[in-house]
Amino acid sequence: MEESVPMTAFDARAYWENRLGADWSLEGVGFRRMGRNFNNWAYRLRGEQFAAIVEQFLPHRTQARVLDIGSGTGFYIDAWQALGAAEVVGMDLTDAAVDKLRGAFPTIDFVRNDITEGIAELPRESFDIVSSMDVMFHIVDPDRFAAALRNVAELLVPGGHFVWSDFFVHGREVVRGHIAWRSLYRIEALLDQAGFEIVGRRPMFFWMNEPRDTSSRLVLQGWKALMWLGSTSEAAGELAGRALYRLDRGLSLRRVESPSTEVMVCRKRST
Repeated sequence: MEESVPMTAFDARAYWENRLGADWSLEGVGFRRMGRNFNNWAYRLRGEQFAAIVEQFLPHRTQARVLDIGSGTGFYIDAWQALGAAEVVGMDLTDAAVDKLRGAFPTIDFVRNDITEGIAELPRESFDIVSSMDVMFHIVDPDRFAAALRNVAELLVPGGHFVWSDFFVHGREVVRGHIAWRSLYRIEALLDQAGFEIVGRRPMFFWMNEPRDTSSRLVLQGWKALMWLGSTSEAAGELAGRALYRLDRGLSLRRVESPSTEVMVCRKRST
C-alpha cells in the first residue's frame, strides 16, 4: 500500500537563506559534503543531460520566454542562454541568491518569490517555458507541492511547457529533512489536476545522486559507502566524480529509466 508523504514543519526559506548565504557556489546548491571536484563533475553531467532534453523536446526555445524557478547560482540561467532561449527570467526563494544573481547577470530580471505561495507580480500566462531543476523535491509539504504545480500552470501560456527534475519513485514515499521522495503515480495525478500532460521523462543521474528508486537495500548501502569514500578528500571526490560521470553518461545512452534523478517535460493543456 502506498505510504503518504507526511506533513512537516520544515522552513524552506530559512534553510536556503542560511545555506546560500554561507556558500553561494555549486557546492552550496549541490552535494555539500562531496567537495568542489565531485560537484564540478555532477554539474557537467547535469548540463549535458539538460541540454539534450531541451533540444529533444523544446525546439521552439529560440522564440520562447523562459522562467527558471529556483535559480540558485544561475547554472540553468547560463544553460538557457547557451541553448538560445529568446528571453530568460529567474526566480528564487531567497534574498541571498537573488542579490548575487542580479550582480552576476545584470541583463536578466530576477524576482524573489516562493512558488508554493503564488506568482506574485508575474502575470498569468506570461511564459512559454518554465524550468525548475532540483527544486520540487525540496518542497516537502504535500499541500505546498500541489500548490506549486498549480502556480506553474498559471504562469504558462496554454500549450506551454514545464521542464523539471525529481525522483519519481515507484516504491515507498519518504521524507528526510529537506527532501521528499514522492511516488510517480501521485505526481502524475497532481500534474493532471494542475492541467498538465506528460510529454516525456529521461534520466538525469543513475548513480551520481542517491538511487532511491531501488528495491535493494544492499545497493543503497553500497552507494552510501562509495559516496562516503568520495567525501573524504578533494582527490577522492575527483576520482568518484569522474568515474560516476562516465558511468552515468554511458547508461543514459542506453536506458530510459533510472533509480535516481530524472527530468520530466510536461505540456499545459490548451483547454
